[in-house]
Amino acid sequence: MTQLEKRYVPFSHTFADPWAGESAEDAQDVTLSFRFAKPTKIQIQRLQDKAAKNAGQASRNLVLDCVHPDDKQALTDAMEEYPGIATTFATAIIKGVGITSELGN
Repeated sequence: MTQLEKRYVPFSHTFADPWAGESAEDAQDVTLSFRFAKPTKIQIQRLQDKAAKNAGQASRNLVLDCVHPDDKQALTDAMEEYPGIATTFATAIIKGVGITSELGN
């Protein structure tokens, strides 16, 4: 299966950016949406192996490995402006394959 034959699904995240408005009270909503493929067993293993040493980089690697090629530059640009979104999207992706700290919830 080639990269473009993979099934990609959209993941969206909306949050308030308190630095975007005139003041913190004028926070602007930011909505980011990117398409991701289901990570492979190897990608999940790589995430788990690297997360203990550098969780942020492990998350960044996972989302860049799984993002649709047409969304990759926009995701890279968004991660420069909002570095925390790598962890947010990685968390959503890994929940989708059954990894969670909330067993039974």
